[in-house]
Amino acid sequence: MFNGFLPFCLGALLASASAFADSVYSVDVDTSLLSGTSAQLAFDLIYGGGPSNNTVTISGFSTDGTLGSVSLFGLVTGTLPATVTLADSPSFFFNEYLTDLTLGTYISFGLDVTTNGPGASLPDALSVFLLDPNTGFPLVTTSDPSGADSLFTLNINGTSEGDLGVYTSTVDATPGSGSPGSGATVPEPRTSILLGAGLAFLIWRFEQRRYRRTL
Repeated sequence: MFNGFLPFCLGALLASASAFADSVYSVDVDTSLLSGTSAQLAFDLIYGGGPSNNTVTISGFSTDGTLGSVSLFGLVTGTLPATVTLADSPSFFFNEYLTDLTLGTYISFGLDVTTNGPGASLPDALSVFLLDPNTGFPLVTTSDPSGADSLFTLNINGTSEGDLGVYTSTVDATPGSGSPGSGATVPEPRTSILLGAGLAFLIWRFEQRRYRRTL
């Protein structure tokens, strides 16, 4: 069985402060080892409880895969490959753009993120996932130290750079299999507290998606 390293890290990730104090990121994800696999691409924006809300704008989306049906939850507007905006508020803790996607060799998009700080609360957080469409859980294991297996996370901490974590994965030829990547681009403080928090989020997220399917 062929084994290879899947660079789920963001191939070109750039942050800069704009005239409106936003952070701008250019994202390239190499999915060549999973080409042809059915997946779901999820953008999740979580409200941290601070005094200010944040907005994430996804633009310039491109892939040689095939986009499918879309599900929106919370303060989300737009449909890829056109511009999509996610916002948060005290009334909308969990906000998600979820699209079916038959993977090709790459996914590329830009992010424009406001940088409102959390004050004394937890920061708002953006996470991006590749999910198994049958289970709603991550398609592969990544080096995400929280145990949530995201491709990357951005804690919006009030700085122009944010608190960014970019992760990798090692997969074999069987879609959905994997082990923690050995080439993580950020430190991996894999403590029981972080792992527990990541698993709790996954369970909560799965329950939210199951609830929506019953509506």
